[in-house]
Amino acid sequence: MSEFRPIPTTDREACQRILRYAFTPETGPVTPDPDGDWPPSLFDQRGLYDGDTLRAVCKLYYLDTTVRGEAATVGGLGAVATPPEHRGQGYAADLCRHALCEYREADVGFVTLWPFSTPFYHRLGWGTANTYRRFDLPPSTLPDDDIAGQMVTLDADDWERLRRVETVAADGTALSLRRSEAWWRERTLADWDGDGVPYCYGYERDGDLCGYLVYTVADDAANTLSVSNFAAVDEEARRALLAFLGNHGAQVERVTLQLPPDAPLLHRVADPGAVDCTVEAGPMVRLTDVGSLERFDWPGGDLDCTLSVSDPLLDRNDGLFRLSVSGGTATVDPLSPADSPADVTVDIATLSQLAVGTHGVAAAERLAGLEIQDASVRDPLVDVFETESVYLCEFF
Repeated sequence: MSEFRPIPTTDREACQRILRYAFTPETGPVTPDPDGDWPPSLFDQRGLYDGDTLRAVCKLYYLDTTVRGEAATVGGLGAVATPPEHRGQGYAADLCRHALCEYREADVGFVTLWPFSTPFYHRLGWGTANTYRRFDLPPSTLPDDDIAGQMVTLDADDWERLRRVETVAADGTALSLRRSEAWWRERTLADWDGDGVPYCYGYERDGDLCGYLVYTVADDAANTLSVSNFAAVDEEARRALLAFLGNHGAQVERVTLQLPPDAPLLHRVADPGAVDCTVEAGPMVRLTDVGSLERFDWPGGDLDCTLSVSDPLLDRNDGLFRLSVSGGTATVDPLSPADSPADVTVDIATLSQLAVGTHGVAAAERLAGLEIQDASVRDPLVDVFETESVYLCEFF
């Protein structure tokens, strides 16, 4: 039986070799640098062992965010990797199973990840949390609006000001991050991925920070300016940030931005035909436990139904449950299959999307794995599982 446990300092180099091969094989079989802190500060490093042999690794993040309008800690499963000689033997699935159990024991109801393969993780019970739009455009097409404030340079010492803007700009958006000081210093404003230390500029008005940009400039033919974070508290701040990017026409030929799926940038630019816009699948989300539905407020209405849930990884979620919602509070009780017929059948990935707000009931029926067996529960389901804006933008 494989064992899931923290990776000790003695196995640090083995872990780093696995990660290098999985995510940067072009670097070749480079010996990892032994310097630096271990264990890391931003995440918990875990490994799956067969005896003393390290078979697979992952990182467990704990992210401060919101779900259904409430502050919540959400798991972030990152850097799942198995060396090629051990692939195809179920180690990655076993690693995910153990990680979900650890998160559940820590009272974490949702786990997110950025998939290397959406079909692979969908088979393990994850569903896409949100899409996003990627814009690629010449800076000359961005609007040049008059603004009342000024652009200023910022750095990690300004993290509290940045976080205040982040919080206001993302109000009402599920899975939006509330980054800690360590995250700002060691991830968002650091060269953690080898693309260089990013620039950070903010828009100030009457001494208050009202928006910010985090971006890098690539050493490519177009000197592409790539924006990784864009946040504004109001329309004027948003226009100021876009005008600032437009002022880079003498330095860069292209600007790329990753924005929420409903971002109306095409309506703001002078020449929409000069803009390449793609919609891409973003991170995925999964419940650790059907009972996690009890953690959140459900003010939409009352509901009493039986759910037949299928879960490919966790037996505790694979079965029949009674879901009752009254006065905004949910209760979930496991049932024996003989206790009651199922009013609704749903897979855990679709239930996760319903729970976080990605899909409403109609979309879940049309696009995903929801089937309503008893028509009388349809309207109460619709009232409870209302859609919400969902946008987790930062990669981990």
